[in-house]
Amino acid sequence: EHHLPQCPQCPGYGSRPSWYLQAGCDRCRACAGLQDRTPQVPSVEAMLPRFLQRLYENTPVADSTLRKQAQEKCAQVQAKMRKGYQVASDFSDEEALWGYVSAKFATRARMAADVLEDVLTAPARCVVALGGGPAAELLSFVVLCDVRSLPRPRLVVGEFVDYWKPIATKVGELAGAPFEYIHCDVTRGLAEEANGALAALAASVDVVILSFVLLETGCPTVLIRDLWEASQRKLVVIALDAGQPQPKQGNLRDLAGSLRTLRSFSREIGATCTRADDRKGRAVAVVLSGSGDANC
Repeated sequence: EHHLPQCPQCPGYGSRPSWYLQAGCDRCRACAGLQDRTPQVPSVEAMLPRFLQRLYENTPVADSTLRKQAQEKCAQVQAKMRKGYQVASDFSDEEALWGYVSAKFATRARMAADVLEDVLTAPARCVVALGGGPAAELLSFVVLCDVRSLPRPRLVVGEFVDYWKPIATKVGELAGAPFEYIHCDVTRGLAEEANGALAALAASVDVVILSFVLLETGCPTVLIRDLWEASQRKLVVIALDAGQPQPKQGNLRDLAGSLRTLRSFSREIGATCTRADDRKGRAVAVVLSGSGDANC
């Protein structure tokens, strides 16, 4: 362990958020053999290894052998998701879901954190992750709120199946931030029965995170439009998605697929569209917000 959470000598003893698992006082650091190292600044990157270790305990990915088997099952589901052929029953295998967590959770949390670094500048009331599955993006939101001393908002996972709920619940418990879980369908409008739970809280939602769901569903915009109108055009939409081209000879490539569709959609509704790239210059997200100037 790099930190003894019950050590009263540690700075902030008893007041640290539960995700905070960094090296503490000199005695803790000496026990961990870290006395000659600079303590890590609290961040998503720094907390992930230990967080995932706790998340995997007593699950189908608790050891490397089980993890490989679970990831193989997950790959079969992902092959359908990439082509948009997935149905609800594909997500009923708990082992496959944990395979997805072990393969994708850390990457998704880091990606969300990189985008949120520039977006999260003021308190939010309610954040909804649509297609949020294991809630990696909401974990990043919690950590960044705590690091920046911002109050935690209401945190909601919206999914079209209930199979992700136990995993999302465990992530929330480990983060010390209970996540709500509601049923929704991104291919339908806000007024439809499938989105009743989302409609009930739509007026208070100020951040929507679309978690790799648009490419898998044909990039519908009807629900985003309805949420935009419900927020009186004050919504921030963070769309994370795949299918973007790699930079060529150091030059950025234009948006493709779902992110290009959202750029066009932003012009229809008069929203700002800001592109977010990874460290290699490949687009990983677009952010829509309310001022109307395009930068993507």
